[in-house]
Amino acid sequence: MSANDIAVSVIVPTLNEEAVIARCLSGLTGQSMPGEAFEVILVDNGSRDRTVEIALEFQDRLRIRVLRREGVPVSALRNLGAAEARGRFVAFLDADCVAPPDWLDQAMEPLSQPGCGVIGAHYTIPPDSSWLARAWYGGMRAERRGRVAYVPAGTMLASRELFFKVGGFDESIRTSEDCEFCQRASAAGFSVEGIPSLSVVHLGTPQSMAAFYRKQSWQGTDVHTVFLRDMRRSAHAKATLFALYTLCSLAAVAVGVPAALLWGNAAAAVWIAILALGGPLLMAARSAMRRKRWGLLAPLALLYAVYGLARGLCLLGLVSRRRAQPQAVGTVAQEPKAA
Repeated sequence: MSANDIAVSVIVPTLNEEAVIARCLSGLTGQSMPGEAFEVILVDNGSRDRTVEIALEFQDRLRIRVLRREGVPVSALRNLGAAEARGRFVAFLDADCVAPPDWLDQAMEPLSQPGCGVIGAHYTIPPDSSWLARAWYGGMRAERRGRVAYVPAGTMLASRELFFKVGGFDESIRTSEDCEFCQRASAAGFSVEGIPSLSVVHLGTPQSMAAFYRKQSWQGTDVHTVFLRDMRRSAHAKATLFALYTLCSLAAVAVGVPAALLWGNAAAAVWIAILALGGPLLMAARSAMRRKRWGLLAPLALLYAVYGLARGLCLLGLVSRRRAQPQAVGTVAQEPKAA
């Protein structure tokens, strides 16, 4: 089969992923789609471990190429992979994700339909996940179906033509590039659809409170930037407003409660505390009601409080860095010119 017969190009960005890359690529070797019908493009950001070495061990089982580009945001890695892709469709898969055997075959039916836009799914959590992962992430795959605001770039698919028509991922932001891309796709008239059967297992799902805080803090880095670009269409409106609410609540508790107690008004101090806790409780109640699992109310309230704190501090520029991240270097992708 020639390069022109490749249906899908699977693009996997990496940076020091030796602990997970073999499981990711093994999931691709097990695809029900014939191996000659798709290619894998691994784009490495300067790994110092055995990531690339392990990936090259799959050359006898996958049609795989390894590209290297150091010191750029993950969006630039994905854009480079798309520029080098030979498939009609591009599928973005994160290195810490494992695709089910029918992932590509399941995607081909909607992708082949006239007018198909961007498709994907929210993640499936590992089967041995902690209470935290089950409470926060456990219902996303089933809940977010049909027309959605965005699908994560860890399992996102579209035609290569659409990808470049929209402009690819924005390389000037470090996070939220998937949401921003979907926002532009929607503005351009393309649909964004969540299809639960396209979900992949996310090995990097946070399992502890510390990991959850770090992830929310890092992911919130550019949320307000994306929100301010198009506030009417932004999927980040709720997150940004909740972050502002959390900051105001913290300020009210820090200033209002001591002041009320100083003036001997204990009732006012109690009401201030209740108002500060009200936001996480209301958000938790909404989620528990939607999932019909009221036993999740208490853990979700705690997690919403931590989420709000992480996202609120992001607005002040206090971001937790999970790993050294490069600075932004560009804008958006451009389709390569024909030779």
